[in-house]
Amino acid sequence: MRKLKQPQALAEELRDKLALEGLAGSSAIARAANLGQPQVYRNLFGRPKKVSRTMRELCKYAHVDAYEGTADPSESKVLMEALATVWDGSDVHARRLAKLLFAHQQAHM
Repeated sequence: MRKLKQPQALAEELRDKLALEGLAGSSAIARAANLGQPQVYRNLFGRPKKVSRTMRELCKYAHVDAYEGTADPSESKVLMEALATVWDGSDVHARRLAKLLFAHQQAHM
């Protein structure tokens, strides 16, 4: 499952990439990407709370992926050791652990 990057991290990545192309200010970026300057400013220089349509358009323009890479959880030694330590091996317990992980994910959205 692909997950969107955090809005502020994505904004920083976009600012860096666009600056390398000589586009540093919101007006210049808006003109180049054919977007509204107020929206560009809010999304790149404000404190964005979500990945908006404007930010996705900026990602297309700058050729920046708005999504985090998908990691294989089985490749994480830390995660696998934690599961091996707490899981009793049953399907019932596996479902309970999964439910806890999903609850944790929802609490941090």
